[in-house]
Amino acid sequence: MSGLTPQEMVKSLVDAGYTQHQIAENIGVQQSSVSRMLTGVHTDPRFSTVRALEELYSERITDAKKA
Repeated sequence: MSGLTPQEMVKSLVDAGYTQHQIAENIGVQQSSVSRMLTGVHTDPRFSTVRALEELYSERITDAKKA
């Protein structure tokens, strides 16, 4: 687990250049769900969504910091 909130993970991915649409495709949700997580409207997404987001964050952000 990253220790970050879904909002923080989405923000980091967006800051790294990923679009909300790309994030949504990678974690299997609609772009509008990603937008709601980013803006803080959706503060309690499904566990499966959070796990997929954590995996994406770990692959794209954490691994990039190690390189």
